[in-house]
Amino acid sequence: MSLALAKCPDPPPETAPDALTKQQKAAILLSVLIRANAAPNLDNIATAALKQTVDTMATFGDVPQATVDAVILEFLTELGAFGVSLRGELEDTLNALKGHVSDKVLENIRKAYIRSPAVDVWTRIASAEPAELRACIEAEHLQIAATVLSKIPSPLAAEILGAMEPERARETMLAIVNAGEIAPEIIEVIGQSISETLFAGDGDSIFDKTPVERAGDIMNFTQSEIRDRMLDEFGKSDPDTAEKIRKAMFTFPDIPERVQPRDVSAILRAVPQESLLKALKGAEKEAPQAADFLLSNLPKRAAEQIRDDLSELETVKPKDADAAMNEVIAAIRELEKSGEITLILEEEV
Repeated sequence: MSLALAKCPDPPPETAPDALTKQQKAAILLSVLIRANAAPNLDNIATAALKQTVDTMATFGDVPQATVDAVILEFLTELGAFGVSLRGELEDTLNALKGHVSDKVLENIRKAYIRSPAVDVWTRIASAEPAELRACIEAEHLQIAATVLSKIPSPLAAEILGAMEPERARETMLAIVNAGEIAPEIIEVIGQSISETLFAGDGDSIFDKTPVERAGDIMNFTQSEIRDRMLDEFGKSDPDTAEKIRKAMFTFPDIPERVQPRDVSAILRAVPQESLLKALKGAEKEAPQAADFLLSNLPKRAAEQIRDDLSELETVKPKDADAAMNEVIAAIRELEKSGEITLILEEEV
C-alpha cells in the first residue's frame, strides 16, 4: 500500500526518511491521520503553517508504504521523550493506524517504542509478559529479584509473586522488606541488565548464565568506584560468593590476562576513536597495564598516532572514562560472541 498525497504523473522513487525534511514528514503524518479520521482540529493551526503543509503535500506523488511506515516509526519513537504512556496514548495511536499499516509493522512500532532509550527502563521491564519476567528474576539473586519487584507496578509484582513457588515467593518478599538503601545508579544498572535479558531477541537465553555469572555481568558495567565498594561490602558478608563474582567478571584491567595479543587490532577497530582515546586516557591512572598492553600490541605507526592523540587529550572525567572502558569491553564480548576472537579462559591464565 502506498499513500497518495497528491496526483502527480511521475511518482517519486522510494525516499529514505533521513532524506525528508521535517515539513515533509509532518505532511505525511497529517495525511495518515486524516485518512484514519484521527486528525487534530485544523482550525487551530495557523493559516501560514497549514498552507505550508498543504503546499508540501502537493509536491508529492505516491509515497511508498515503506517510507510511510518508517516516518510513523520515527515519530512514535520520539514521542517517548514527552512521556507518552505505553498503555495509553500509544495504543490509541496504533489502533487508529490499523488498516492503514500492516499488523507486522504495528508490532514493530510497539517493540521499537518499548525498547527506545527515550522510554524509562522500568517501563520497558513492566511491559514484558509476566511469565517471562517471572522466569527472568527467578534466575537471579534474591536481592536482584526484590529490586525488580520493588520498581514495577504493584499489581504486576503481586501477579509474579503469586506465580512463584511458595518458598521462593516468601524469600523474595523478605528480601523486599529487609532491603537496605540501594544507590540509584545501581538500580539503573540492574534495570538495564534485566531489560537487555528480556528483550535480547536472538541473544542468549536467560537460562544460559548462572546468577553468579549474571551478577558478574552487572558488575562489569558498574562504575569502578561503586563496583569496588559493593564487592568489598559483599565480601564481608559472603566472601565465597564475592570471590565467585570476581572470577565471573571481565573488566578493563583484566584485558592483559584474557585477550590474545594478535586480537588487539581487531578489538580497537571495533571501538569508536573518541571512546578508545577516553578509555586509554582514563586507563593511564586506573589500569595502566591494560593500556600499555593494548598499545604495545598495535602496529608501531598506529600506536604512535594514538599516543600523540592521548598527549593532546585533556583529563577525562572518571565517569566518562568508565563508560569508554565499558565500550571496549562490550566490543570484546561482541567479537568473542561472533567468533572473530577467542579469549583466554581463566583456568588457562
